[in-house]
Amino acid sequence: MNALWIALSTLTVLPTPASNPTAQDLKRSVAFYPLIGGLFGGLFFLIEKINLAADLKALVLLFTWVLVTGAFHLDGLGDCLDGFFGGKDPQDRRRIMKAPDLGAYGLTGIALVLIAKTVLLIRLMGEGDQTYWLLAIPVAARWALCLSCSLFRSPEGDSGLGSAVIGHSFPILLIGSLTAMAFSIPLHLLSLGLFGIAAAISLGVGLLSQQKIGGLTGDGLGATVELTETALLFFACLNSSRFFL
Repeated sequence: MNALWIALSTLTVLPTPASNPTAQDLKRSVAFYPLIGGLFGGLFFLIEKINLAADLKALVLLFTWVLVTGAFHLDGLGDCLDGFFGGKDPQDRRRIMKAPDLGAYGLTGIALVLIAKTVLLIRLMGEGDQTYWLLAIPVAARWALCLSCSLFRSPEGDSGLGSAVIGHSFPILLIGSLTAMAFSIPLHLLSLGLFGIAAAISLGVGLLSQQKIGGLTGDGLGATVELTETALLFFACLNSSRFFL
């Protein structure tokens, strides 16, 4: 159970009873990431049922999305953009990513992601009942983290939270994948596109991070979540008019 509480405390701002986590607990917690995504989906399901106009409901969803995560993933996205595109070598890029201030690249990237999510959520809410998309997207985005943590390694000398969860064993990926698949069953064949996009972004961010700083960090995981969620919202909007459930 400690691994579950660690996953909850890692991905949300909710208080948990997790204590004295071991290295093994941290690795195992990754298997629960899609389940935590399911908790997000359950919360979004409740919000989706509120009798509000589509644009107002979209704003409530977005505010909740940001608040429950503590903007942690957005911070990772901003740090990655500043470091990847503002540094001259791996050491300089990692120094920039660890700095507390936010640069032009990071600020612009965060603003664009929030704008994109707002527009996409408004469109999605205007299409009627989108319960299953709101459930599946947070799950698939956190499954992308399971994949990233399985395929990539941290830069040499990294001591952040990312280094504690990155590099887990295949069984953890398998458990996370089975959990994610269970949540996406109602989408039928559309789930193939959902996970295909999530996998592509996971690979893309991981490979770019490996090229820029020699490995994947917690900031890279945050960027993976934000970019995956945005891409999947776009995918959902493209398919919402054909949504048959």
